[in-house]
Amino acid sequence: MCIFFSRFSSHRGYYSVISRLHLEVMCIFFSEGSPPGSPAPGILQARTLDPSSPLAVRTFLLFLCFYSCFIRNKMSEGCRLQDPNQEEPETLEETAHGRGYRQRLRTRILALWARTPWPEDHIYLRQVAQREHAELRGLLRPRGAGAPPLSVLLEGAAGVGKTTLATKLVLHWAEGVLFRGRFSYVFYLSGHRLAGLGNTSLAGLLALDWPDSQAPVEEFRAHPERLLFVIDGAEELTLGSDGSAGRPGADWYQELPAASILVRLLKKELVPEATLLVTAGPPGGRALRRLLLSPRRVSIPGFTEGDRREYLRRFLGDPAVAEAAWRRVRESESLVGACAAPLACWAVCAGLRRELAGSPASALGAPTPSSLYARLFCSLLAGAELGLRAGSAAGQWRALCSLAAEGLWLAAFTFAGDALERRRLEAPFIDGLLRLQILRRVSDCERCVTFAHRSFQAFFGALFYVLWGARGSLGGVPRHQEMRRWLNDAFADANAYWRQMVRFFFGLLGTELARQLEEALGCRMSPGVAHEVLDWAEELERCGAVSAHFDFLWLFQCLHEAQDEDLARRVLSHLPEADLDIQGCEHLRVSSFCLQHCQKLRKLRLSVSGQVLEEKWTSDVGTPDVADSQMHQWEDTCSVVCSRNLRELDLSNSKLSTASVMRLCLKLGDPRCRLQKLTLKSVSPVEVLRELGIVLGSNQHLTHLDLSSNSLNAAVCTGVFRMLRHSACSLKYLWLEKGNLSAAACEGLASLLASTPRLTRLCLGLNPLGDEGARLLCGPLTRPECVLQRLELWCCQLGAPSCRHLSDALLRSRSLTHLNLRRNNLGDGGVKLLCAALGHADCALQSLNLSHCSLTVAGCWALAHALKCNGRLKILDVGNNAIQDGGVKELCSVLRSPRCVLQTLGLEKCSLTAASCRPLSSVLGSSKSLENLNLLGNDLGPDGVNRLWTPLRKSTCKLRKLG
Repeated sequence: MCIFFSRFSSHRGYYSVISRLHLEVMCIFFSEGSPPGSPAPGILQARTLDPSSPLAVRTFLLFLCFYSCFIRNKMSEGCRLQDPNQEEPETLEETAHGRGYRQRLRTRILALWARTPWPEDHIYLRQVAQREHAELRGLLRPRGAGAPPLSVLLEGAAGVGKTTLATKLVLHWAEGVLFRGRFSYVFYLSGHRLAGLGNTSLAGLLALDWPDSQAPVEEFRAHPERLLFVIDGAEELTLGSDGSAGRPGADWYQELPAASILVRLLKKELVPEATLLVTAGPPGGRALRRLLLSPRRVSIPGFTEGDRREYLRRFLGDPAVAEAAWRRVRESESLVGACAAPLACWAVCAGLRRELAGSPASALGAPTPSSLYARLFCSLLAGAELGLRAGSAAGQWRALCSLAAEGLWLAAFTFAGDALERRRLEAPFIDGLLRLQILRRVSDCERCVTFAHRSFQAFFGALFYVLWGARGSLGGVPRHQEMRRWLNDAFADANAYWRQMVRFFFGLLGTELARQLEEALGCRMSPGVAHEVLDWAEELERCGAVSAHFDFLWLFQCLHEAQDEDLARRVLSHLPEADLDIQGCEHLRVSSFCLQHCQKLRKLRLSVSGQVLEEKWTSDVGTPDVADSQMHQWEDTCSVVCSRNLRELDLSNSKLSTASVMRLCLKLGDPRCRLQKLTLKSVSPVEVLRELGIVLGSNQHLTHLDLSSNSLNAAVCTGVFRMLRHSACSLKYLWLEKGNLSAAACEGLASLLASTPRLTRLCLGLNPLGDEGARLLCGPLTRPECVLQRLELWCCQLGAPSCRHLSDALLRSRSLTHLNLRRNNLGDGGVKLLCAALGHADCALQSLNLSHCSLTVAGCWALAHALKCNGRLKILDVGNNAIQDGGVKELCSVLRSPRCVLQTLGLEKCSLTAASCRPLSSVLGSSKSLENLNLLGNDLGPDGVNRLWTPLRKSTCKLRKLG
């Protein structure tokens, strides 16, 4: 008994993350030997007991009593389930060799767990719910009668508990307490194990865990619906499509590569009736989703925020110090996210403990992942044997870093013995890293090692590009060229491991971290890496590589990681534009740090989509110092408008506060500000727009203002329109589209048009102005002091009565040259009213959009008559109207006239046929002005197209674009 308990108590512990139906998540952490599902309320720290102590003996006896009762209860519950439609019917009859298989499988799973080491000071949180089995059953709940066999995909970042959850389910079945009435056999297939196999068959694969290597394949095939395949770590294999499968279920003995067997199993080509449970990390999740048929996806998030906070408190010991440290960690969403994985949480806490040893938490700023990991590894090496710290190990460290970088290039996270030998990594060095928990053995592959956590591999991969050396990790390309390729890919690719590596890389550019690692590893750092980064930044600007796919915010986070203002200034001096989406405190902090150094930035889109600047959120963040700090960071962010180079600022889709908008407006009113265009679409709350008066009354450079997609109430409209009438206001272009403006708001707009001598473009599309609104707007257009040139009234619920007022404005205005009336129900009557002014010699209109305006042939006749007298109209769009062939004939009759100067004609979706191509062909052959013709969405037929093609081949044809 004491021998068994010693083995039982020596294990460091396990954890798993249980996903409730769809949303609920429970983290379960238990030490080896704890019966799955055993109640241990609260959060405890597991301790290794002396097996000879009375406490250990009593604990073990209590454990045996409880566990035997637990098994009997669960078995009896399974026997009572008689309804075949329930999840678990009566317990299936089991043969002697079936019992032997379950025992062998149980032994294998326990052996896998026993070979998984954990750091000495790792803390185990145990929180077991009574409904654990119900939640595990929920993962594999049947889909219902007639539904296809179930495929479940467990997704999550590395280390959050996918493998533990999968193996725990297998162990529960092997111990006879779960799924005994549903699955006759459960097979656990590990990607690591399959990767080491050559050609095999499905039958051979299943025999690996069979006691006498003679698996009863025919028994399996007799009831395939009673089989469950648990496939863990499939991304360790290169999975193709393997479209060579024959008849499903007929080739269990066919010899194929192990990866091909797995693909056919995933695609339900081998055992289509079986149930699948598959784990997937970020690298392989996308490929597995393509292979699986309609998988049920379950996300495994890992540690909750409460778990992370409790872990930090127990790790650091002093509650006050831990709380101060937690506040610092919480400022970095990246660190908080990384701590979802228990081993990464341990790494962060261990780094924090070393950092706090020199200074109290209150005296330190927000930590960075690079600094914490560097301090962790330096701390580990400080107590390691000389073989890891002496200068003679420098070549071994360089080889390890090269291996890590190569693995990230090739998406390889497990390294076999031949890979280590190829890098000339010596066995004593590897053994030392295993003892330090930097590396660990792969439980299902004896000669394989992996980094204890994927973030460790990302750190050492990044370190490779900072070390002195000329060769790249892949062998063919020099290191600096490989680094450039990697940086280009990293800022355009959302791969989590590329992102981790590039962030660590920039963090390691800091001289202090480089010095610490240089001393700890005995490796020389390259002094020219920063210059190589600057060369890369210059190349980005020169080649125009900064595109829509470039992640500007991630670049800012990486530069902030370096904590080097000179490096940030020199890199960002090449940035002509940026697109940032601030979703939290960390984003705000890095933006405030970097935007101060973007002296050549000309265009900035800055969306504050998180709650970081909202009034309610800033009042609930805790201490006033936190809110003040965030407001100072916002003020620093806004200082970019004073750089003298910024010309465009877009703050659309932002959640702001009155205080934050006031600080922005003060910067916009600074004499150094040269901003010309300000866009504030979909801003909330809309009341903050009233603060714009500070800008409109003082900034003489601002000429473009876009307030579209805001529900502009009376108070906001009054404040904005009043300041627009200010004598110092230089605004020329105003967009108020989709602003919920009604006829009542048009009084203020009319007053604005009458008193603003500079406004030349007004866009009011998608507002319910109606005919009364059009009447109010058209009054000022007739005055000589009005200089409006472009008026956009598309989709404003206008009818024929509006055209009477618009006609009067067109007749008397000397400035209005562009009018957009599309998507208004004007009809032929309204168009005839417009044409009365359009045909007048004094009409200055050059562009008219009447698409979607309910025109017919009669409307085209009026337009044709007006064009005969008008020598100024250059653009006419009558698309999406039923003008038909007759309407085109009327328009073409005037387009051939030398007086007509029309350059663009829109006839999209006008119900035209081949008959309209005859007059159009004549126009194309004779018109001296027509350059653009849109005929999309019309059924012209082959004959019509051929007729149009004839004049296009002539040199006299002026047409440049035909749609």
